[in-house]
Amino acid sequence: RIRQLEKDAARRTFNGNGMNDSLPPLPVTQHSNVDGNDHAEEDDGAGFDTLFGHPYGALPYGNIHFASPPSSSSDVSADDRQPSSPSPSSWHPDKVRRDGLGPNLRQLNDEQLINILSFVDGPSLASGICCASKFLYVAGHHEELWRDLVLRRWGEVGFTVRDPHDTAEESGSSMQQKGATGCWKDIYAWNHQSLDDCTKRTTKRHSPISIQGIYSDIFFRSWLCRSFALQPSWLSTHTVSSIPHSEMTTERFYKEYEQTNTPVLIKGASKTWPAVQKWTRDYLLSVASEKRFRATSGAAPLPAQFSLSDYLNYCDSSTEEAPLYLFDRTFATKCPQLLHDFDESLKSSCGWWDGDTAEFGHDLFGVLGEERRPDYQWLIVGPKRSGSCFHIDPNCTHAWNAPIIGRKRWIFYPPGVTPPGVFPSPNGDDVCMPISIGEWFLTFWDQHVERRKDPDVKRRPLECTACPGDVLFVPHGWWHMVMNIGDEDIDGGAGGVDERGVSVALTRNYVSGSNLSDVLRFLDSRVNQISGCRDRGEAIQPDDLGREFRKALSEVKHCRSESLGEEKNDDNGEEEKGRWADLLERAEQRAKEGWGCDAWVDLPSTCASVGNADKGNCDDNAGVKDEPTNNCTKTSVLARAKQSSSCSSECGMSSTSASSGAFSFSFL
Repeated sequence: RIRQLEKDAARRTFNGNGMNDSLPPLPVTQHSNVDGNDHAEEDDGAGFDTLFGHPYGALPYGNIHFASPPSSSSDVSADDRQPSSPSPSSWHPDKVRRDGLGPNLRQLNDEQLINILSFVDGPSLASGICCASKFLYVAGHHEELWRDLVLRRWGEVGFTVRDPHDTAEESGSSMQQKGATGCWKDIYAWNHQSLDDCTKRTTKRHSPISIQGIYSDIFFRSWLCRSFALQPSWLSTHTVSSIPHSEMTTERFYKEYEQTNTPVLIKGASKTWPAVQKWTRDYLLSVASEKRFRATSGAAPLPAQFSLSDYLNYCDSSTEEAPLYLFDRTFATKCPQLLHDFDESLKSSCGWWDGDTAEFGHDLFGVLGEERRPDYQWLIVGPKRSGSCFHIDPNCTHAWNAPIIGRKRWIFYPPGVTPPGVFPSPNGDDVCMPISIGEWFLTFWDQHVERRKDPDVKRRPLECTACPGDVLFVPHGWWHMVMNIGDEDIDGGAGGVDERGVSVALTRNYVSGSNLSDVLRFLDSRVNQISGCRDRGEAIQPDDLGREFRKALSEVKHCRSESLGEEKNDDNGEEEKGRWADLLERAEQRAKEGWGCDAWVDLPSTCASVGNADKGNCDDNAGVKDEPTNNCTKTSVLARAKQSSSCSSECGMSSTSASSGAFSFSFL
């Protein structure tokens, strides 16, 4: 065994311990010069151009093959010559790493080294590890290390984030340079000090030192996935149906889009909402500055509690690959004014989403009551370039999404068509995918472009950009990813985005007559994937949700039928009355016949009696806990965030499914 370990260590050393197979390919610019220079001034921000350089000078490991030995002594003056400088004959291209780690630690690869450093406390990391050598200086400033230290110590109680624009006392600080560094070490230092406010205000932020000779895919990868410049082709395609609000009616929306399960962007649907007209940074701070909101990330080990002012400061300074994303389900209770700013306007401008008057039934989970129903509405706030990698909406629900500040870039894949880079398990409990949007764009964009040419038009992806004032309908079962972008990322863009790059949106999920049959079948056969209720004691739990939902529908359907019948005195009165009375019965029948959406399939062991609410968990899920899970289960930011919003079990998995490694689909 020891001999095998020695061979493995030797193999890692031979291959290069800074090398990592998961490094995304560098994008090829469409404006490259003949000599291969991808940084031409005419590049207009496409391709390999990045928003800012790596703050610590790390380069991809492959660059080590182009490393040159130090200049000969003849090229260096006597005053500048370093006594300890190596001679060219003893020089090694990975000298900084080899000398910085010594003969023992350098046998570890960089990922293993970071894992070891994750057990070091903050003061020891700052004053010990980071001062030990050049290489450990870079490794010890790995942003995720400081993020995890902050979250483990202050995540649940909250912490202060210094305004990165408050630099009156730091006129010479490099922090004024765009993207100079991340913010987690500064956050740790700011909250770790037990000093008065006056002393803290004079505390300088960390200013990174660029080190030459650092070749590491691990250090370079997370920076690349966050800092790459967007190519124009990534934002130019618009294939989602776009309908002016003035041309949309309830009947048209239901028959052409909801019933056919087709995405549609309704232009101008929310432009009269007070939220769209009033929500600015200052307004939100005046309403909810000190209210605490929950933020999560698919890459972070724990959630965090932020005040809104601290979270906006975090957004301004974040340079992470997968930043913490504020996805709060309790905003209406914390700040009723925020709900008032859109709820009534939604009903008047989008009657098809008014649960009280929608002709074809809307928000049927509402019959369970506000406390007992699954989570259904969220306030979404995040920095630019944040968002959600591919996922499917929870509980078989439809959704609408309204950008309030900032634009959102959407990519859809039809039900049953898996996006490139996404690998779900057969029963949908697990999924393996890139953990960040940047990684997906850099790695799988070319495959996505090929999918646009699929001979079967129904299998092609759809894309669009939603702007403030628009509302997007997200049908159930569609894979989709979302990226928050600014106006400077779109040619000719103007207005609608905060100058500091913060994105704000509202979203709701719902059940209507068009997806009721699939929801009933899902509640019976996918109990392990039910989300939005496990962490709330007052909510109906997954094992009982199907039965209680049916019971509630059966009790209210007759009342609604009679009410509608009394209001309808024309020849169609009986037809309308029958439509309401038969809503549940027809959905039950369709549920027994099979799925109405290709996003879900029945495995051979699937329970034959779907629709039997008393049965609870069907056979295909009874053995899920005993099934092996994917070896590389990664979830998107929102898959971690939207499961629930008040305890750590919502972060990607419920408390029940987490033990089995089950993944519950979520959405933005």
